[in-house]
Amino acid sequence: REYASMHKACFYGRCLGFQFSSSLRPILQSLIISMVSFGESYEKQHSGLGMAAFSLLTSGKYVIDPELRGEEYERITQNLDMKFWKSFWNLTESELVSGFASLTSTLVQVNLTLTIPPEPLLLPLVSDPRLSTPVSPPVAHWGPGPVNMRLISYELREGQDSKELLAFSRTEAPPISLSLVPFGAQKRPPSPWLLIHFHGGGFV
Repeated sequence: REYASMHKACFYGRCLGFQFSSSLRPILQSLIISMVSFGESYEKQHSGLGMAAFSLLTSGKYVIDPELRGEEYERITQNLDMKFWKSFWNLTESELVSGFASLTSTLVQVNLTLTIPPEPLLLPLVSDPRLSTPVSPPVAHWGPGPVNMRLISYELREGQDSKELLAFSRTEAPPISLSLVPFGAQKRPPSPWLLIHFHGGGFV
């Protein structure tokens, strides 16, 4: 009851992200500004490019007025429905944002969407590659199931275009961006590093 009646706008205005590193605060500010600008446009029933243009025009006042930004964020989080949140987080899937990201971001040579069947894997031992240990598939409440994943690599490396790996691909389009691979370039050796990200699920 105390939390529901507490004034929370101050935490999303000038004090936004005070508990985090200073390098993270601009990212949080950009996210909140985008959210409140989109919320104002969403309530006015704009759509498509009109919503994007209106959000861009209204974002300025939230940049220069942190208190207004905090108050607006508190208001939309309490009043707008689930459709708003789905619409906002789905902006990253729109053609406009995707096209802008392709112009401003570094393009990768490998972008594979894979579905790994629920079958045990044999992993060679580092101490003796002639020996291997079985890795059981993940088990949920309803039993073993396939695992959906994405393999992203800045450069094409050995094994990433193998028939064995491509057999698990779920994309109809060519998953290896051959146009980004320089002509005559050699495949890079396997990388000693691998970054793994587990998505928590939900509609986001």
